[in-house]
Amino acid sequence: MLLTLPNRWNSLYDACSVLLQRVMDDDARLEAVNEVLRNEGGTNRNRTSYYGFDDQDKQVLQEYCKVMKPLANCLDRLQTEENAYLGVLLPTLTLMRVALERMEEARGDQALTYAKPLVRALLRQEGNKGGFNNSFSAMFKDLDLLMASALHPNYGMTTFNSVAPNMKEEIFQRIVKEMKALIRQETEERDNSQDMEAMEEHEEVSADPFAELCDTTQADQEDDLEEDIKKELLAWKRSKEATLKKSHFPAKYRDQWVTLFIKYNTGIPSSAAVERLFSTAGDVLRPKRACLNEDNFEYLVFLKGNLHLLKQKFKVPRGVDEEDEEMF
Repeated sequence: MLLTLPNRWNSLYDACSVLLQRVMDDDARLEAVNEVLRNEGGTNRNRTSYYGFDDQDKQVLQEYCKVMKPLANCLDRLQTEENAYLGVLLPTLTLMRVALERMEEARGDQALTYAKPLVRALLRQEGNKGGFNNSFSAMFKDLDLLMASALHPNYGMTTFNSVAPNMKEEIFQRIVKEMKALIRQETEERDNSQDMEAMEEHEEVSADPFAELCDTTQADQEDDLEEDIKKELLAWKRSKEATLKKSHFPAKYRDQWVTLFIKYNTGIPSSAAVERLFSTAGDVLRPKRACLNEDNFEYLVFLKGNLHLLKQKFKVPRGVDEEDEEMF
């Protein structure tokens, strides 16, 4: 049986889910639990007889798990260290909000009997604290967060009708503007390099004296570039693969698309990975290693955190004591 832990955000939901699956749905196990409660002298909610789980208790737990499942899934996605890009944040929060709103608006057989107040509390609360609206509404106006989601191949602009429809055009124009700046910068650097090479080699005058008259103006080049970027952005289809690849980005100006993605998605959506890093550091810096210098300490933490990437097993060297053996 899973137990609730104050430092594990989903522990109560996980414990209730296991209780439903392994006890409440099994008559024999349910009777055994009720027998234990009877022997310990527990009473029911009216304190008139021994306490035992009945159909009403089962329905309460089912509705609790149903309501909390979107929240638990959201936390699981945001706490992971795999594909933990900042662009995941807003679409994941939106998915949770939509699921809760559907449960709140459900009618008939799908309507909640006991857990409606819980749904309302999760979505909105009076005052400035608590609830989805108070906690996260400002994030959906943060341009950097919106850019991170728009540049993520799993989401892109196609999800903005649900994530932030009012900000869609502004984010679209900002992406075009920043892509133009990136491409222009790299083009200028390349042209300057070519000019320097031409000067060093004393390049002869072109055989075509009329070429200069046919060159397009700077304004025309800017317009063509902007149109190309807009076409690529509009044609960019979201990828359903969990692991990102360079091929998921538009083919034209792909390097610049990746550069812009890295700019906005380097951050992580949750502090959970950082907390795990601190825990790892605590395992490394033990009393017997108090004299480690900062460089060796950093190397050991890095090694311990990335051992799973080395597809091989390490054998403990001879002479390593039991305390140090945990490091390998």
